[in-house]
Amino acid sequence: MIYVPKQGATTNDQTAVAPADPQTSLSANVSGANGSKVNLNTATKEQLMQVDGIGDKKATKIIEYRQQHGSFKQLSELKDISGIGDKTYQKLSKSLTI
Repeated sequence: MIYVPKQGATTNDQTAVAPADPQTSLSANVSGANGSKVNLNTATKEQLMQVDGIGDKKATKIIEYRQQHGSFKQLSELKDISGIGDKTYQKLSKSLTI
């Protein structure tokens, strides 16, 4: 869990938590038996690869896209990535979230 204080609030150094690094965050939702979805903006390469239809190359392309363009604003941005067309997008969108 990550605590994000309200603007102007002060934190006790013992309870402050550094922002999650999108590359190494373990807080990303991983699709599993409970029906949760993988978060495109926080998932690691390994977590992305757990989604049916995302292999090593697509996971790398998703992370590269995220590094170059910032966080995904909409799931449909996936179609801007080479190799992800309408059919693939429809399949992946069921297992992904922002």
